[in-house]
Amino acid sequence: MLVLGIDTATPIASVGLIQDGSVLAEQSAGAAANHVENLLPLICRVLDQSHVSLPEIAGIGVTIGPGAFSGLRIALGTTKGFAYALSQRIAGVSTLLTLAHAVTQWTGRLCVVLDARKREVYAAFFAREAGGQITRLTDDMVLSPEELANQISAPCLFVGDGIERYGAIIREHCGPHAEFLPLAAVPPRGSIVARLAWTRFKQGDHDDASQLVPHYIRRSDAERNWLKQRSGKLGR
Repeated sequence: MLVLGIDTATPIASVGLIQDGSVLAEQSAGAAANHVENLLPLICRVLDQSHVSLPEIAGIGVTIGPGAFSGLRIALGTTKGFAYALSQRIAGVSTLLTLAHAVTQWTGRLCVVLDARKREVYAAFFAREAGGQITRLTDDMVLSPEELANQISAPCLFVGDGIERYGAIIREHCGPHAEFLPLAAVPPRGSIVARLAWTRFKQGDHDDASQLVPHYIRRSDAERNWLKQRSGKLGR
């Protein structure tokens, strides 16, 4: 089974192609115009490298958040377009879960932390066993770095771009319990997205493309501004 994986939820876009769990090709690039300029060329390079055409792909995995609002919309819109046009299955995958699976050579608790701006982070805790199995310990959250750090009472590996801005705060609260891997050391990988989607497809599970939406966790600035304006009008 050929499965394509797409991730544009962070500043690094990544596309990977697997066949029955084995990686055929993977390409990544930094953000340019909110990934609009990067995504389709990355997909084309991955397909060319693998000598595979888009109609041959059985399904597509895509990260649905949390992450950059524009990046999530770009990836999901592109994925839905392919799925509708070619009758392909689609599977949404948590951005934080994908990054947890990118970690190697660590056993124990890990926390994926992405910068959510507004002095908040997107985060989730996982446990990684010696064999590489990942177990989710919490739901995806949005909270302050201090609130996140207060949840740590044992050694924990922090992964993601959130530690670049808030690592000092986490270190101050957690002391020797905290270890860090920046996003550049454990970047998003489209092949991992593809593998997670492939696992679902094998079990006969997939998402309805018409119902799949980004998992923002919190409202966008536009939504919050609209609600403020609406609240002001209702209060008059």
